[in-house]
Amino acid sequence: MNKFVTVEGRALKQAMRIISAVVERRNTIPILNHAKLTHSKAGLRITGTDLDIDAHADLDVIDGSGGEWSACINASILAGIARVAGTMNVRIERADNDLNATITLGDGAAFYEVETMNELDFPEIGGGRGDLIEAFTNGMFATTLAKVQWCISTEETRYYLNGVCWHQTKKDRRFVATDGHRMAICKYAKEGGDTWTRIIPRKTVRIITDHLAGKDVKLFEVDRQNTLEIVAPGLTIRTKLIYGTYPDYVRVLPNKHDFTFDLKRDEIIAAIDQATAISKDRTAAIRFYNANDRVAIERRNLDFGNATVPTSTVWPAGKDGPQAFAFNSRYLREVASACQGEISLRMVDQSSPFSIHDEDDTMTRVLMPMRA
Repeated sequence: MNKFVTVEGRALKQAMRIISAVVERRNTIPILNHAKLTHSKAGLRITGTDLDIDAHADLDVIDGSGGEWSACINASILAGIARVAGTMNVRIERADNDLNATITLGDGAAFYEVETMNELDFPEIGGGRGDLIEAFTNGMFATTLAKVQWCISTEETRYYLNGVCWHQTKKDRRFVATDGHRMAICKYAKEGGDTWTRIIPRKTVRIITDHLAGKDVKLFEVDRQNTLEIVAPGLTIRTKLIYGTYPDYVRVLPNKHDFTFDLKRDEIIAAIDQATAISKDRTAAIRFYNANDRVAIERRNLDFGNATVPTSTVWPAGKDGPQAFAFNSRYLREVASACQGEISLRMVDQSSPFSIHDEDDTMTRVLMPMRA
């Protein structure tokens, strides 16, 4: 008896968006280019993995037969078929002892014959589900991670910075990301407990922020060491966490400040763009200095000259007022872009870390200065 399952094209397209985000297209292990389809009484489960992350998308079935069976189909091909299916139903059929699968759109609008691989070769992250760690509602897990995501390091030598540190302190729970030059901290809950940290990898964070927006999420321990299970409606993600000790970021947090600059978000972003217009190097230093008791931004370029942009921000008064200071222009722009409303730039001195605050009182951002 043939084994088949019929699902909605739109549901399959949505599931394959998530599976495709996990599956690496360039891979020397052929089975890892495939998605595993498992039909059972519960419906259709589609699984993708890169050996560090497993994603399981569950779909309702319109029709199906053959009891419980599986097939491994190239994820890119299946995603492409789902994309062109539109509102049509998709029927996936596999005969016994056949290495091919037949996919039909609608009532015969299109037919595809695709090769399959042995489902017994498909690897998955093992381990049983453990205790519930925390539950997030209304998409707050994705939203909160997105607040710090832009600070994740891409430097592979310090691999422990290639993710978001999930940290419970005695007083609160927070997400932290840093690349050593800038840092973002989101204290999303005021309840704490026994201290612990987990480092969620960069790729996992990207999948969460891209695909779990608006969803309720529960996070579980996994019997397998250093693994996290993320459960949302119709979706389960298992991810290995990053081994290693996250640096003691609290030590670089300024515990006081001597001067405050109240910046207008849109104005400072425009000023950065204007000051860097004379150079293709968007990471060069831009200098803040006092120009007639107002903040002015200067970009010096040895090849093309200098750019000066005045702003409406008042330079703190007094004979012992702050000295000029400078930032990496790209880092400052990214910090400003992540802020909401008015920005408070707090300074100890021109060589110490600056703290940056906005209307979101859960957020603290830190930016290291450059030599002016």
